[in-house]
Amino acid sequence: MTDTRDPATANTADASDFGPPPAPPDRAWVVTLRSNWMLPLAIAALIPLQMLLTDRDYVDRYTLRIIMLIGINVILAVSLQLINGISGQFSLGHAGFMAVGAYLAGFPARQYSAEFSDPGAVLGYYLALLVATAAGAAVFWGVSFAVRKTARLHPALPLATLGAFVVWLLADLAIAARHTAPLPPYLLWSHAAELPPLLFDRLRDFLIPAGTSVSSVLPGFLRFPLCFLILLAGGGLCAAVAGLVVGLPTLRLRGDYLAIATLGFAEIIRIVIINSKPAGGALGLLDVPTATTFTWLYGTVIVTTVVIWRVAHSSTGRAFKAVREDEVAAAATGIDTTQYKVLAFVIGAFFAGVAGALAIHFEGSVYPNSFGFMRSVELVVIVVVAGRGSITGTVLAAAVLTWLPEQLRGFQEWRLVIYAAVLIALMLLRPDGILGTRELWPRRRRRVAGATAAAA
Repeated sequence: MTDTRDPATANTADASDFGPPPAPPDRAWVVTLRSNWMLPLAIAALIPLQMLLTDRDYVDRYTLRIIMLIGINVILAVSLQLINGISGQFSLGHAGFMAVGAYLAGFPARQYSAEFSDPGAVLGYYLALLVATAAGAAVFWGVSFAVRKTARLHPALPLATLGAFVVWLLADLAIAARHTAPLPPYLLWSHAAELPPLLFDRLRDFLIPAGTSVSSVLPGFLRFPLCFLILLAGGGLCAAVAGLVVGLPTLRLRGDYLAIATLGFAEIIRIVIINSKPAGGALGLLDVPTATTFTWLYGTVIVTTVVIWRVAHSSTGRAFKAVREDEVAAAATGIDTTQYKVLAFVIGAFFAGVAGALAIHFEGSVYPNSFGFMRSVELVVIVVVAGRGSITGTVLAAAVLTWLPEQLRGFQEWRLVIYAAVLIALMLLRPDGILGTRELWPRRRRRVAGATAAAA
């Protein structure tokens, strides 16, 4: 039968058969507020808990210290879970990222924050550090770009050029070590190495006084939280840059080779700190002002857990898991495996740096030996006991494995034996970890509108 309706009328009628027109999509910030509306409530609920914990009639200092150490370990372990459990890499250098965050948050807090009342000066310090680091990175990128471009002349030239450059650089530094200032002009790389620190000093001398003048305009009640947030973010971003530096050259490695490379990176950081006079050397960084409270720490725990959870259950998280299960198959489907492994390292390193910043502002001092090999092993043990990719299992394991050694102190020399026996029993009884790949609160998938009607 032929449709004799007017085309315009017919189109209108056909459109009406599908119901009212769809509502315009929400803006991105509206969706973000809707999906995170519980976060401010959860953080606000920590304030009365802090008042209760600081009351010595209910909680003594020793117990409060254990609670704070649990929070720091939860942040470290959850961030490491993203690297080791969700993306399937094997990192033994997480303590190095924590050290970067601790020292690069503690030093500006002690030198420039004026007891957390000068956020502008702290921000000026980080801006100067950023520009100087970017200048050094630009020189390094330019050299590496030039080395790669030699492949157009001959395929073997990049390797030969790189070898010649390394020999030239080492010879330049060795000759400079035997000379006193001023250095001979032909020592090109030794003079180039002096430029980023010189640029940093010039920028610091300009930006910090300018930041102090800006801080004087801010309301008094806003200076402390803003300064502390800048320190936490600055320590985390510095650690993220360190994660990028270690990720780019090493994440083409796999398995044990990657573990050895990350372990070497953590040891390099520790040795650099020991030989750094501004960082206090082997004596550590002392007299750092303290500001980490229960609310600040566990508010960061909540944010870290939610962010890692969201990443793990996003399209990026599915790419991480694909790389974990079979890197060759993931690459065959078009996933840039190196890019996702570097991204996992950067995100995990950022939160490790934030944990280091919180730790130094809780303790008031920090020492290089606190970030040795055993510290990284402790975090790996927590991730293994928790389960491969289980975020809630990581939180439970971090709490139990931080609390248990403290409770075993009464057994004196048998304490470590009992602790090791408990770990062996857990591995025998639960080889996949406490929760395996499961979560205490499974992620509920949103129902697609009209799915039930379509099925009917």
